[in-house]
Amino acid sequence: MPLAASAVLKSQSRSGFRSWVRHSVVRHWDAAWLAIAAVFLADGLAFGVWVTQLPLLKRGLGLSDLAVAAALAGLVGGAFVAMPLAGAVATRLGSRRLTRVAAVAASLALALPGWAPSLPLLVAAAAALGLARGMTEVPMNAQASLLEVRDGRARMSSFHGCFSLGGFLGACIGSALLSCGVPTAASLTGVGVLLALACLAATGRLLHDEPGQARRAAEQPSHPAPLRDGTLLALGVLAFLGLFGEGAMADWSALLLERTTGAGQAAAALGYAAYSVAMMLGRFSGDWVVSRLGRRRALRWSGSAAAAGMAAALVAPYWLAVLGFGVVGIGYANLVPILFSAGGKRAGGAGIAAVSTLGYAGFVVGPPCIGALSALSGSLPLALAPVAAFGVAIALGAGAVEQSR
Repeated sequence: MPLAASAVLKSQSRSGFRSWVRHSVVRHWDAAWLAIAAVFLADGLAFGVWVTQLPLLKRGLGLSDLAVAAALAGLVGGAFVAMPLAGAVATRLGSRRLTRVAAVAASLALALPGWAPSLPLLVAAAAALGLARGMTEVPMNAQASLLEVRDGRARMSSFHGCFSLGGFLGACIGSALLSCGVPTAASLTGVGVLLALACLAATGRLLHDEPGQARRAAEQPSHPAPLRDGTLLALGVLAFLGLFGEGAMADWSALLLERTTGAGQAAAALGYAAYSVAMMLGRFSGDWVVSRLGRRRALRWSGSAAAAGMAAALVAPYWLAVLGFGVVGIGYANLVPILFSAGGKRAGGAGIAAVSTLGYAGFVVGPPCIGALSALSGSLPLALAPVAAFGVAIALGAGAVEQSR
């Protein structure tokens, strides 16, 4: 009798597991989720490869830090111009169609900086890459929002986790290409073409939206009052500081390791890889962390981790510096979800828009500012020191997320 009961329990357990797989895992990873995740993954992978090639581009053209800052300004400037344009185009054509076209174009544009023979052409190529990436990011996030509406639950964090996974894979691929001595032009072109083919194949299963409904929503009158809200302004400033640091990490981490530890090109690329994988793990587990700690404590720990990890990366030997980049990734992983969520609780969609506008301004100005500070001070570590201070400021200002109620 005990043996029979045990067999029944095991059978029920296996049946329950299979049912969970069918109704939870398979439902989570349906065709639309996989298609949207593929776009986020490709976007992150392209960015990760681009970051690893920056030192080689700098050396190949004999550029100064200020010249690199000019190229990065072209990249973020192109994205900054593209984002409002992408919103208008997506409103008229639908996010599905724009995501398909822009994702392929952004993948192919990855090759352009590798073929630039001079600084002016590098700035122009970086601006074209930024323009294509900016046209992709708006509609792919709109697709993620459509999926949330369809499923009636939060799904956005998993997609941003896919972006971080792509960044990690891109950094690893870029490091391997550098180790093999593959020229920058060949690396960026080969990766770009492969990503374009992958995006073309994957985006056929994106969600269909209705441009007419989006157009009518866009024609509704705006409400600028949240921009005068002190709490939203505080949340926006915290987002600005956090995304300033994210942009600095992405574009300057490899160069920092080269200068402070004497690491080679391939070894220096592992700093961004550690940062990306830590951010990926932090994002995939972010909802669980926030539910356990609460938003205020989670944000305070996030800012503290970002500050401590950045301080270690500035002064520690190679392996401790790589570990420091990983700690920075853990710190930054949930900053944006927490702050955007707090803005939404304060003033709904208008609150999210206000906080995100200020936040992404930090991401745009961060990398060029670091390059300019490095050129003026003659020290890249000194130029990156404010990023650690920003982490402390985020930890001290964490109470703003409680005021958002």
